[in-house]
Amino acid sequence: MGTGLKQGDRRRRWILTMWLLVLGGLVMPMVSSIDASAITMYSYIDEQGTPVITDNLNTIPERYRARVKTTEMTPAIPPSTSAAATLHEKITNWGRELRGMASGAVPSISGLSSSQSQILTYAGLGAIVLLVAMNLSKGQMVRLLSMWCLIMLAIATPVLLYISDDGPADAMKSKAAAIQGKQDERLKQAQ
Repeated sequence: MGTGLKQGDRRRRWILTMWLLVLGGLVMPMVSSIDASAITMYSYIDEQGTPVITDNLNTIPERYRARVKTTEMTPAIPPSTSAAATLHEKITNWGRELRGMASGAVPSISGLSSSQSQILTYAGLGAIVLLVAMNLSKGQMVRLLSMWCLIMLAIATPVLLYISDDGPADAMKSKAAAIQGKQDERLKQAQ
């Protein structure tokens, strides 16, 4: 019985090592190629005349997409920067790329807005990661921490869905503003 447990431990360690190698193999080329990549910036002017600039095309409402101006920007790193500043810049750019890739990979769930679809997708992925960590971990502390994070995720997800863009809270705010406008109009007429 003791050798079976050791063999199971070896198998788990081998699988974990393979996953780390695969993830490292996917992440390292992206990090090393960041210097040569350009950042695409999108700009438009909204109905109030306010200029809006973003690096994510998916955040631009459909009604403004015809008026969007695209600008390619290459990150300029001065040659005299320190290694820490260069690493910070690479990680920042990589984070932007990752957000752009992730926002394009989120499925559109019927009945939900795009921000709600993102919240639900990321919460589901987080729950899967936490469940895997909980089931593969031997340590009691890791299991307890994973369970706590799952509970927090279960509490936070409905709250985030409620207060997200185009969520119920946003709809109630617009209805309240419309009612307030009508009441103000009635007060003006009464005076």
